[in-house]
Amino acid sequence: MSEDYRQQSKKVADYYNQMQQGYNEVYGDTIQAFRPTKKDELMNHIAASAGIKSGMKILDAGCGVCGPATWLAKNFHLNVSGLTISDVQVAQAQEVIAKANLSANVNVTLGDYHELENYFPKNTFDTVLFLESLGHSGDSAKAIASAYEVLKPGGSIYIKDFYYKEPNDAHWRSRIEKTIANIDRLYSYNTLNLNQTLTALRSVKFEIEFIRKFSFSDDISIRLEFESRFGIDIFGGETEFTPAEWLEIKCIKPEV
Repeated sequence: MSEDYRQQSKKVADYYNQMQQGYNEVYGDTIQAFRPTKKDELMNHIAASAGIKSGMKILDAGCGVCGPATWLAKNFHLNVSGLTISDVQVAQAQEVIAKANLSANVNVTLGDYHELENYFPKNTFDTVLFLESLGHSGDSAKAIASAYEVLKPGGSIYIKDFYYKEPNDAHWRSRIEKTIANIDRLYSYNTLNLNQTLTALRSVKFEIEFIRKFSFSDDISIRLEFESRFGIDIFGGETEFTPAEWLEIKCIKPEV
């Protein structure tokens, strides 16, 4: 079995261990680049789309500092497990959880979401969330298969992420490839391919409930502030354009 995913996971851990303070200063406790202006609007949308209800057991795979996890636990009276590869994020997440007085409802684990069954029993969760985290994966098919194992039959996976466009036009294809390469290098990402993602979901017998664009408008101001502050230029000095599609995907693990 290829160990490439572990190499990428190490890069992601190093990236967040180094950059988390910068994210704190700009994004706060919720690192979501594609978002409406207000966090509550974002989280209400995620909760509605993912079908989150009171009493559920949720896993936030790639949880950051547990901003979304604590919001869900507080607003829906449920239990959330967060998992992150960054020990710096784990330490800060514990502070976020304690400050919100949610230690009984939210827990955070240091670990690799490609190996969820090593941290949690099989058939445990009602929902597994990947909130702009699956694109950090070095083997997204393995991460998806691992999520399948820890979901209860009838449970769901919800993925919020972006997928690079694939035009026939040679000029735009070249520009997209260059921009995506910059995104991957500067954000320790591995931008997802939509067709490959769908194949990975279906190969472990997930049933697709929906694939769709978001209903809210993207407020890019936070992302631009972050990139300006840290000298990040994903377009290499060229005019900004849209190299990828932001989509939300929800799939169900069959009952039998």
